[in-house]
Amino acid sequence: MDSNPRKLFHVVLFALMLILPATTAFAEQPDISCDKQTFDFFTGRYLLDGNVRVAGKDRAVTADHAQVSLITQEVWAQGNVTLLQEGYTFRGEDLYVEGKGHVAHLKENILFERGSLTIKADDVVFNWDTKIAECTGNVTRILAGDKKKLSHLVYNVATDEIVSEEA
Repeated sequence: MDSNPRKLFHVVLFALMLILPATTAFAEQPDISCDKQTFDFFTGRYLLDGNVRVAGKDRAVTADHAQVSLITQEVWAQGNVTLLQEGYTFRGEDLYVEGKGHVAHLKENILFERGSLTIKADDVVFNWDTKIAECTGNVTRILAGDKKKLSHLVYNVATDEIVSEEA
């Protein structure tokens, strides 16, 4: 090993930069399970493959593949994605979670079902603080058998109410 003190200082400093943020985020670390897990040092993300489940306080994400940053509390998931929270489930193909912003962005083949309500859309932005889901792109709302095509639908999952809809 090189005994150059300046080089050694930079190596130690780099190691501390990796370790300190991870220990800060440790208290908020999600429960992660999957078939295969690796860590990308360049991006600071865990790369997860096969039967992925990332669970937090009161929500979970399942998918075929995902990347998780414990430092930024972000999750990117692809393939057979589900976002489960407090008894309701959103399904889609692609997901980005802004953990610190408490917002999930779902894309492609979105499906939400609850009782007599079914919502299908291309995109959904869900805020788990407000419990508001904003659905856009080829929205189909089926309520008690009444099917309606829409461009935009806002739904409150906490009150089980459609806030607004636009044709």
